[in-house]
Amino acid sequence: MNGHPQYAEALALYALGAMDNAQELTELEAHLGTCGECRRELESLRADSALLALSAVGPKPPDRARQRLLSAIAAEPRVERRQRRPIVIGRLRSRWLSFAPITVMLLLAIFSLLLGINLRNVQREVRQARERERQLHEQLAQAQHAQEILAMLTDPSAMQLAQAQHAQEILAMLTDPTAMRVKLVSTPQTRPQPLIQTIYKPENGHILLMANNCPMPPSNKVYELWLLPANGGAPMPAGTFKPDAGGNGMMMHPMETAGIAAKGFAVTIENEGGSQTPTPPIVMAPAS
Repeated sequence: MNGHPQYAEALALYALGAMDNAQELTELEAHLGTCGECRRELESLRADSALLALSAVGPKPPDRARQRLLSAIAAEPRVERRQRRPIVIGRLRSRWLSFAPITVMLLLAIFSLLLGINLRNVQREVRQARERERQLHEQLAQAQHAQEILAMLTDPSAMQLAQAQHAQEILAMLTDPTAMRVKLVSTPQTRPQPLIQTIYKPENGHILLMANNCPMPPSNKVYELWLLPANGGAPMPAGTFKPDAGGNGMMMHPMETAGIAAKGFAVTIENEGGSQTPTPPIVMAPAS
């Protein structure tokens, strides 16, 4: 190549398709578009390359072109070929056995979760059954009190006239829909749940108290009921009582002053004979 020796190396690489410099490639292709001699040289090099592919001996390319070609080949990423290993049944079985403990743990976790849910359901049903039993016991105790009152009313020979009038008033309060009713429970709550039902008629100041499941107070102590005035005044004593061996009791107490509006009641434990001011703590308060 006599006309443009500066392109000899580039033409050799271009003929082999091994040019990796984009700028040189662009310049060479632009030159080939205007230079017929270089195009003929390129065709000759391509023909030599074709012959080289068919023969073990061929024309030797320029040393610099050869070195750039080898460098380009060395820079190409290589993909490591892995030898395919035969599938061994024993290996598959060992892999399955390695997953077996995880599977067992998952099954145990699911079983434990289902068991916990079932246990909570059973506990909830037990609590509901106990609550129904408690309510039934309260209703039964109130029915027994009503039966006792009815028996007293129908047996005038067993009591004085004043007692008969007292029993009639109790029955009237039990059946009066306008009377104020407040349910008191223990603080803190215990099992069996102590319960006191108060019925109050402000117009005459009479309070009826019925107690269930109340533990016996300490020796020389009594339960004392307190009326809590609606105007925020100091608690007013409203009678004392002691339950029987079964924790039940009844008390009818007339307040000294009638017409006192009440917002609730409370119970404390006081010395026998009662007190004019409550002694903390309050053992029974209105149910929320």
